[in-house]
Amino acid sequence: MSMTLGAIGLIAAIAILILFSIKGVNPAVASLIASIVVILTSGLPFWDSFITTYQGGLGNFFTTYFLMFCLASAYGEIMKCSGAAETIANFLFKIFGAKFAPVATLIVTWILAYGGINAFIVVFAVYPIAMPLFKKANISKNLMPAIFLYGSVVLLVCTPGVIAGLMYALSEGFGVTPLVAPKMGIAALIIAFIFGVVYLMFRAKQLKANGEGFEPSEADIAFLSSHEGKDLPPLWSSILPLITVMITRVLFLKLSMGTMAASYASISIGIILLMVLQFKYLKGHAIEDFTRGFLASMNPLLLSAAIMGFAAIVNMSPSFQLFINFAEFLCERINPYISAIISINIFSGITGASMSGATIFAQTMAGTYMNYGINPDAMFRITSIASMGLDTLPHCPTFLAMVAVCGVTAKKSYGHVFWCTVVAPIGLALICVLLAMIGII
Repeated sequence: MSMTLGAIGLIAAIAILILFSIKGVNPAVASLIASIVVILTSGLPFWDSFITTYQGGLGNFFTTYFLMFCLASAYGEIMKCSGAAETIANFLFKIFGAKFAPVATLIVTWILAYGGINAFIVVFAVYPIAMPLFKKANISKNLMPAIFLYGSVVLLVCTPGVIAGLMYALSEGFGVTPLVAPKMGIAALIIAFIFGVVYLMFRAKQLKANGEGFEPSEADIAFLSSHEGKDLPPLWSSILPLITVMITRVLFLKLSMGTMAASYASISIGIILLMVLQFKYLKGHAIEDFTRGFLASMNPLLLSAAIMGFAAIVNMSPSFQLFINFAEFLCERINPYISAIISINIFSGITGASMSGATIFAQTMAGTYMNYGINPDAMFRITSIASMGLDTLPHCPTFLAMVAVCGVTAKKSYGHVFWCTVVAPIGLALICVLLAMIGII
């Protein structure tokens, strides 16, 4: 098979994934069809590619994130069933009012993500708080995936000193630490926050004007009806477990505990504390709530894992080298910062994940850019923000997981995601280029 045919196959496979995601086809099924296209056009061994590569990619993701998804989902379910989530939602509603419900949700998401809750699982913790908030404000849930993604990835990577996998991959590639370029990061964070607030408020108002308000899922209806007139727990006992999760994770990391282990331990402590503090409100059904939440994560986890199986097939394709060659071609002919933005988005877009795109970029391109005498601090900040661009095309596993949890469709919610996590990161990265050129790093 020619490299050109393989490259066409890669592009066609991604187009299939995007189209199927918008049409509502199960992502697991879509990933299988897209993988077949890549395998056939790239000349890869058919069954061995599925048995070893596809299943390997799927299995690695599933086993890596299984307990994390399940514990986070169980935590969110207990937050809902105890009434703690509604208590926090009522508190935020009083502070921000109905008009600023999206802003309140964005801030909570960013704080939890900064505290170390992974973007894949932050939705399990924040959705129970956001859902009653959006109901009271009568705001469409189709905004939720954009808010969760914007707060947990875009605002996060702008914030100096963040603990995230892609930040470490890029920092190692450029020989810097995640703390570098603080002025650039803070400037990007301020601009990103202003854009997010303006965009979300505008969209919420526009959707209401068009008659699109809060539409609860069956699970939402069951939850809301079961809590009508129910006594709710106090604010301090509702918010303490959230704070504890963030603080204990940082402490465990300082004690040299592994990143995943620290996350497991902190969430487990949060669950135990939540069940103890809310014993009165969970009495008689605590185990049932925990089990239901634990099992509810299976569908989002499997869908995300299936997309990562496709990404593994893509990485095995010999034609993927053509895209690397194209990135190197750009590096030699245009501004290094601009070419880096384009290159890392190529990798993130093809693999559907910023982590994969950043890792590939760091391993294959970082050394080349360093030879051009660029400022490694500025390049680190620019590429970390830029990597969030094309990774959230409709086949992005994080987006699909959030759609599943929120009970919305990819078609109706993606328009908001596109502006918040495709256009915004690329625009922010270009602003950072300007900052680098005038010496603000």
